[in-house]
Parts: sequence; C-alpha cells; structure tokens
Amino acid sequence: MPWAIVIRLLARLAASLFFWRLATSRRRAFAGGQPVPGATPKARIDAEAAVMAVRASILLTWRALLTAVFLTATAVLMVAGVTIVILSPRWLGAILLAGAVATGGATWFEGRVLVVAARMRSRRRRDERLRRTTAS
Repeated sequence: MPWAIVIRLLARLAASLFFWRLATSRRRAFAGGQPVPGATPKARIDAEAAVMAVRASILLTWRALLTAVFLTATAVLMVAGVTIVILSPRWLGAILLAGAVATGGATWFEGRVLVVAARMRSRRRRDERLRRTTAS
C-alpha cells in the first residue's frame, strides 16, 4: 500500500476524531456547569487506574500481535523448508526448517507470556470487583 494513502487515511482519522471531540465537548454547555435536575452525579474516573488499564490492554495487544507474527513466520518457514528439501538443495531446506523450529519456540514463549498476562489481568479485575462489592 503506498505511503501516501496510509498517511491520508491517518490524517482523515485524526481530523474526524478531533472534530468529534470538539462536537461532544460542548454538550450541556448551556447549563453553566450546573448538574442537570434529576440526574445522578457521575463518579470521577480515577486517572491512574485508567492509565494502568490502557497500558495493560496495549501490552496484551502487543503480545498477541507478536504471537501472531511468530506463528505466521513459523508456518511460512515450515512450508518453505519442506518444499526446498524436496525440490532442491537440502542444506537450504534444513536451514529454513531450523529457522521454523526457532520461530516455533519464540511462538510458544510469546503465547505462554500472553496466557499468563491474560490470567493476571482477569484475576486483577476479579479482585477489584470483589473489593468494590465488599467496600460498599
């Protein structure tokens, strides 16, 4: 995909998000900061907890992406290695198959780290939910 198209798409996305932010920031501006009658007061979002939640989500997404890339590389190297072993110089196929084994190990490691991180996240969420229910 040409870079000009990618840059144009990113610029359009940024502009649309900017205008959406402007459009939604003026809601209920007529009230002058007064609460709307009959509405329940909203709880303030804990900024530190929100940052930690976003950080954890990004780390999980990054691990999932790495696992998918390593899995794809393993599959490609495996197919290429088997094909080369059958058709032409066996030493090149052996090198590709060794690369497939190495990327398979990296895939296993990254997948394991991803599973552990997902379990820790679910436990942390469960603990927070339990703390909220016992505190109130």
